[in-house]
Amino acid sequence: MGAISKDEVALYDRQIRLWGMEAQTRLRSSSVCIMGITALSLETAKNLVLSGIGTLTLIDPHEITNDDLQVQYYFDESHIGRPRDHELAEQLRVLNPLVTIRVGERGQEISGFDVVIHVGAYMEAQHVASACRNAGVKFVAAGALGLFGFVFVDCGDCHEYAESTSGAEPSTTTCIAEYTSLSDSLTARVEESSVVRLRRKYPPLVFVFQGKCFHSLMAGVVDTEDELVRLVRSSLQSRSIPSNVVDHDIISRVAQSLGTEFVPCAAVVGGTLAQEVLKIITRKDMPINNWYTYDALKGDAITCTLKP
Repeated sequence: MGAISKDEVALYDRQIRLWGMEAQTRLRSSSVCIMGITALSLETAKNLVLSGIGTLTLIDPHEITNDDLQVQYYFDESHIGRPRDHELAEQLRVLNPLVTIRVGERGQEISGFDVVIHVGAYMEAQHVASACRNAGVKFVAAGALGLFGFVFVDCGDCHEYAESTSGAEPSTTTCIAEYTSLSDSLTARVEESSVVRLRRKYPPLVFVFQGKCFHSLMAGVVDTEDELVRLVRSSLQSRSIPSNVVDHDIISRVAQSLGTEFVPCAAVVGGTLAQEVLKIITRKDMPINNWYTYDALKGDAITCTLKP
């Protein structure tokens, strides 16, 4: 791509003032893929397109249903029966014509992307995460259950970013961060044995999501509170983590949200996800390393690192 045009400078003026022309140029040259179209990923896609990334590829051939209309405001009754990715692509092209919007296919080569975002379909997510690791592509997984959501970030073994300091003599320092793969994070054991200290260091909600979204792959569909309790306990036991680190009340609240999406929660988590992707691409500030959970009931947004 050539230099940023005057029209682009005018459109992105405010964010160029925020993070500079170099960062905006990186955005303009970037290629991002989103697999799985939900209320959460719709918010992420919208924010990325408005920020001025170069290319966005959408992959989700599932047909739009009436349920989608309740949580995805770009769809209406005329879209029912059509592929989610094709219809969302049309809407996003109108939102920002300067961004190239494409529709991809499952199983396509991922090495050409800078970042791959995977929402839902968690068995597939683990395969995609592994493929991204092997290809040197940044990977982000995310999900939302009603009033709760999570984001997982893997920027590989060596992610370079700039960290700025303010004050009498502002400066910028180049830093290196090491990330853990999804598979290693899901099986990571924790050294702390005190339940009190464990809860301070790791939000219990992260263990609930790990049990529900990833440990449950070995147990099929989870649609009752008892099944969720069993899965979370089993996931913790397999890693020698005290089962009482997660209160039954937390599991019960998440169980009430099984199979649902809540747009305000999706907006918060989707916005956070987009923000982290922008950090990855622009290399401005350190992206989440490596888990983020959101509890809309408490208004809690907590990050933690789970690694071997």
